Amino acid sequence: MAGFGDVLGALLESQLSGKTGNKLKRGLSSGGGLEKMLTEVLGGQQGSQQTGRQGGGMAGMLGQLLGGGSSGGSSGGSGGLAGMLGQLMGSGSSQRGGGINVGALESLAGQILGGGKSSSKNLGGGLMALLGSLAMGAMTKGGQPPKKPPLGLRLPETPDEEQELESAAQVVLMAMINAAKADGHIDPLEAEKIVAQLDKTHADKEVRDFVYREMAGPLDVQPMIEAARKSPELAAQVYAATLLAVEVDTPEENRYLAELQKALGLPPQVASHIEQAIRT
Repeated sequence: MAGFGDVLGALLESQLSGKTGNKLKRGLSSGGGLEKMLTEVLGGQQGSQQTGRQGGGMAGMLGQLLGGGSSGGSSGGSGGLAGMLGQLMGSGSSQRGGGINVGALESLAGQILGGGKSSSKNLGGGLMALLGSLAMGAMTKGGQPPKKPPLGLRLPETPDEEQELESAAQVVLMAMINAAKADGHIDPLEAEKIVAQLDKTHADKEVRDFVYREMAGPLDVQPMIEAARKSPELAAQVYAATLLAVEVDTPEENRYLAELQKALGLPPQVASHIEQAIRT
């Protein structure tokens, strides 16, 4: 049965033809804010230079992550950004527990930039990896680097971490649904798209009931905030997911975003770096 990560991917898929998809495509293309943040997080300045030689945007960077296109030897045993990631993550592999979730990022980039088709599970994993990299990059730039990369960007190593990642996906799902209600309602067409994608995931009853309750009920951010405040990384991911989900072009949405940042306890400088990455 599908869990919250799969449903998060289904929700993202329902949004790809709209503003969320446009933000992702713009941001992950060469020179986009998301691509720049990912390059900084995953490879530093050297990774940025190598990415430019390999190809434009996130696709070129991932080509190196997956083993191609690098002649640099500074990363040790593995070539290109993959080796740098091994050092960053404290792991020589980008695929086993504790390593970077390259496969999910590749699936997300393939569907956003290359017109590919990914499963809801892979899209959900890709979104969590992207949000994790945004959180890590913004916190590092804001002078509060996390002790280790957030789950989602980092593959879980234990059953407890797998459950922690599933819970984080649930909180991010709440954030995206709440963001859609920030101006007072969920557009009926958007709700129809979400339900259609949800049906495709074969989610279990508990997960489906949760999504239906969240969509049908009034805006209530308190449970989401209480869960997110337990982890600064998750708080940053929730803020980033909210920015992806809405244009923030109405007074209600601007007020919602400002109140959310304060309620999450997110430092203004961290919030600013997230905003810059998503809006450019």
